[in-house]
Amino acid sequence: MKEKIVGLSFIAIILLIVILLFTITDHFIHGLESSWSVPDFYFKDKIPFGFLWGIVGLLLARKFQNIWLKAMIVSCTIAITLQFRYLIEGYPLGFVFLFLLIHFVIIYLLSIPMFLILNKYKQ
Repeated sequence: MKEKIVGLSFIAIILLIVILLFTITDHFIHGLESSWSVPDFYFKDKIPFGFLWGIVGLLLARKFQNIWLKAMIVSCTIAITLQFRYLIEGYPLGFVFLFLLIHFVIIYLLSIPMFLILNKYKQ
């Protein structure tokens, strides 16, 4: 039981690091253009919601062995759900799709090392 708790805690910490790095990178990218700016609370909200949707993505991805596919599933899950907020708040579709792509790429690039670390930990 203790090993399972330690293992799940390790996964949660790695996922949280990915979400924090994603949020920092996203904050920087949103600051590059004034038309890309969003309220500061968006970034605070991305941490808990990104983490929770990351857990959903991890649960969906656990059925697959391929790291690249796992990273794609987690990245799609997080990016699509986070972009939904922009969509319902009325941001232009061009903005929504641009940041869907940007968010996906950032999370995908961070998810690959996450799965490499998690695979190494399992062995």
